[in-house]
Amino acid sequence: MKEFLLGIVQGLTEFLPVSSSGHLSLFSKFFGLSQNLSLFAFLHLATFLVVLILLWEDVWSIITGLIKLDTTMWSLALKIIVASIPAGLVGVFFEKKIEEVLSSQALIGVFFLVTAAALWLSDSLAGKKSLSDISYLDALIVGVFQAIAILPGISRSGFTLIGALLVGMNRTDAFRFSFLLSLPVTLAAGIFELKDIAFSAGVLAGFGGSFVAGLVALIVVRQLTISAHLKFFSMYLIIPALLSFFVR
Repeated sequence: MKEFLLGIVQGLTEFLPVSSSGHLSLFSKFFGLSQNLSLFAFLHLATFLVVLILLWEDVWSIITGLIKLDTTMWSLALKIIVASIPAGLVGVFFEKKIEEVLSSQALIGVFFLVTAAALWLSDSLAGKKSLSDISYLDALIVGVFQAIAILPGISRSGFTLIGALLVGMNRTDAFRFSFLLSLPVTLAAGIFELKDIAFSAGVLAGFGGSFVAGLVALIVVRQLTISAHLKFFSMYLIIPALLSFFVR
């Protein structure tokens, strides 16, 4: 049952720009559950499938474009790789430090507030660049925002959306790039933790809960991103931030 609930929390907060890692840490401490980082990472495979399904048209265009040696699709694929490098480096070299941060719920509360402030400002941002217009430097900048979001309490989806908007992307393509960018990271995190997962009915229930909740959440965040209403999440984040200062 607890794995199913954690899956629901992970699925919702992975896509809603409110930080899945911060919420999982808060949820675990609030209900006295042990933090199973391997389980949290494994659940990323469920949310990977959600993005794959909802952005399948883009993914398929990239795959077929690579096969056909389409220069536009090769350029987009390389930009996704470039944008993935900062998070990959941070994950490899600072994994232990990040786990130490997880032990301080008060610090996670501060990061919740940072995310809230960033989301509030993001609704005033919007450019005209499409996926094909962004440069490799633009992609790298978005990647740096994704690397910062490895910190619990900082939202990956929120910060990559903000990064994409800051480099001048339109809101629809900022959404597409943000979640296309999530595919390599979430797949790698999930596969890496497979070796440490003891499969059980509970783990599979968590996977299912994460998938269904993630599907709903991604549809919601797509609409709110395009309509510039991310400030709703900014107001919500005050609640987990305050709770984080009181739980131990």
